[in-house]
Amino acid sequence: MLLINNSDVMKALDMGLTLDALDGVFHEMVKGDATGLGRMDLYVPSGEAQAPYYRWAVMAGGSRGDGYVCARMLSDMVNWPREHGRIRENKYAKAPGNFCGLLFLFSVNDGTPVAMINDGYLQHMRVGGGAGLGVKYLSREDSQVVGMIGSGGMARTYLDAICHVRKITKLKAYSPNAGNLRNYVREMEQRHGIEAIPAVSAREAVKGADIVSICTSSNEPVFLNEWLEPGMHVTNLTSPDIEPSLPRVVDIAMRAGEATPKLAETSDRTFYARAGFLAYVAGSDAERNSVPHVNLPPDIIAMPTLVDLISGRAKGRTKASETSFFLNVGAIGAQFEAVAARVYERVRDSGLGHDIPTDWFLQDTRD
Repeated sequence: MLLINNSDVMKALDMGLTLDALDGVFHEMVKGDATGLGRMDLYVPSGEAQAPYYRWAVMAGGSRGDGYVCARMLSDMVNWPREHGRIRENKYAKAPGNFCGLLFLFSVNDGTPVAMINDGYLQHMRVGGGAGLGVKYLSREDSQVVGMIGSGGMARTYLDAICHVRKITKLKAYSPNAGNLRNYVREMEQRHGIEAIPAVSAREAVKGADIVSICTSSNEPVFLNEWLEPGMHVTNLTSPDIEPSLPRVVDIAMRAGEATPKLAETSDRTFYARAGFLAYVAGSDAERNSVPHVNLPPDIIAMPTLVDLISGRAKGRTKASETSFFLNVGAIGAQFEAVAARVYERVRDSGLGHDIPTDWFLQDTRD
């Protein structure tokens, strides 16, 4: 079994490989050869003032073609402060600046674990690649200008993926953090050889853009429906950062995949939290109410998926003037399996990673 850290992942994974892996697993899902378990979160009050809740999350996916199942697990201390006029999510493990996320990869041929992988770099690449697939299948082929809201890690991988599938010549970006914004546009200009301009507002960043990319941790809308322009494609990270009616006002609305689970009507301890993930929450009424809820509108639940588009069950763009929206959420477990499988095999074949005994994870007591 291999222990694979972020440094190993960075050596093995690029955006081209990420996009190829993701496209492949979506085509496998069309055939029924891959599947996934959507993300589920479990919240327990922590008693810590800095982060009043502990959150554990899990998602999983498997592929017949790859021969693996991958489970991703997250362990976070979380809070939701109001910063720059908006509610955002902060998280850490042990202390601010540290995070705990692990991918466990298993062989479907003999049931043994084959790898344990730090998820940080791979997660950024996977999410960016998912947005890139949305751009590939839904945006205008002649798209050249990106309007970016956000300047963090996801804003980097989103643009990487977009530049892989479209001939981008110009970036306009906005972030309330002026220092981060300056660094971001300078770095993107050098990395991609494009014109990169810092915008004074989110509105200015998206004006005249062919592709709008929303990469924030906001729990409130940062892109307004009235900003839509003919031919524009919009993609995002989480459902709260757009107006709930956006899927209804665009010509084409799509999400990544998998059906949204129905909540048990009798349970007041189960709801959709933040990005629309299914959450099981302990604590008093007041404590549970402090966890950001998302009332998923019927428009989002009813959206067709990328699997529907690839299979021909749903139609994509038919003319340049149409507007499109891609909710980059769904099929998370299957996506992690696809990318983790490629990383594991490249790391293994390159002699990277750290070998640990597989027998440590096996036992002779039937569970």
